[in-house]
Amino acid sequence: MALNRRSLPRDVWLLCFSAFSADLGYQGVTALFPILLIFELHASVYVYGVVTAIAFGGGAFVSYLGGLAGDRFDRKRVAIAGNLLIPLMALAGLAHTPGCAALLYILGWWARYFRSPPRRALLVNATPPQERARAFGTLHALDIGGGMLSALLALGALWLKVAVATVMLWAVVPLVISTLLLWLVRRREVYTQQTPPVSPGSAPALPQRAVLAALLISATLYGFSFYNLGFPIVTATEAHAAAGYEWGVLAYVVYLGVSAVSGYLLGTRRRSSARSLWLLGYLPSALGSGLIGLSVSWHMHALAFYLAVGVLGFGMGAVETFEPTLVSSLVSHTRLGRGMGFLSVSRAIGQFLSNLIMGALFVFGQAVPYYYAFASALLAAVLFAGVELGLLRRTGANASR
Repeated sequence: MALNRRSLPRDVWLLCFSAFSADLGYQGVTALFPILLIFELHASVYVYGVVTAIAFGGGAFVSYLGGLAGDRFDRKRVAIAGNLLIPLMALAGLAHTPGCAALLYILGWWARYFRSPPRRALLVNATPPQERARAFGTLHALDIGGGMLSALLALGALWLKVAVATVMLWAVVPLVISTLLLWLVRRREVYTQQTPPVSPGSAPALPQRAVLAALLISATLYGFSFYNLGFPIVTATEAHAAAGYEWGVLAYVVYLGVSAVSGYLLGTRRRSSARSLWLLGYLPSALGSGLIGLSVSWHMHALAFYLAVGVLGFGMGAVETFEPTLVSSLVSHTRLGRGMGFLSVSRAIGQFLSNLIMGALFVFGQAVPYYYAFASALLAAVLFAGVELGLLRRTGANASR
């Protein structure tokens, strides 16, 4: 489906293409980092789990600070400041020890977390309320589309036998372009209205505080299942050890490609963000992890593994589209950066423990970590679905009185 440039304001497109350029840089680094750490610097999978746990768990606190700073100071400047430091993760390729590589990677990820809440708030303010689901879907599509292209370039470079460190370093160039695009955002029109929670004629509006609390709890539970894609990369690389690193990076390409397409297409839907979040986001994420576990346990054909990764990518596309859209309908303009920060914190708290647990569970077998992720994401889906159903019944009963 072709993107309609006239459907969204200029600043939205600048923010979306800034995200595209950023992911064109650092997602290739993300795909190659587990290969660098485990297969070239000879760290264990558990160490990789610890590194990603610190990157995401520490990122929770940094993300909240980024949201606060965006509300307190200027959101554009705060987003640019974070963006400028993301290239640190690309320098991990120059490290000769696991500790040094891990430090640079963590600092780069923390910069990315610091930038995300103010950038999301900028996107909300640049978009008419009725178009925000489309804006976030487009952001996710270009964001992850850039990541898929980055992973494809990394895949091609590995096939041509280019050194991992060299491939990682080129990420600095698109990251600089990403910062330039953020600088070009002008904010001539600022929309301060909250996003309509549902489309006209649909179910009655739900109590905002209750929905926000349920969302943050569910996002935390989902975070417990939201492991770094480095784990499937390691699984695929070990399964095809004789063929080289390319099979591992291919898993990332499939994941990002499906996620990009699903994010954009789902962003055009005029449906409740609450229901779409658990039905199209959390639930497919659970199924994707469970199917990965089954494909490993039953030694299924490689195609089954990559199809399962695709299901996981679909769920992630929905989550990245509907979570921030739902937050923008529940939080006032003046606290929008803080609201986006709370969302990132909730997810990252779960991610901190998820990556630790995933790394530890690999000791018990390649499939065990994915079964754990399946159970956690399924719990998030059931919880949010139950809360939504209960609130709908309550508001329906109140309306009939």
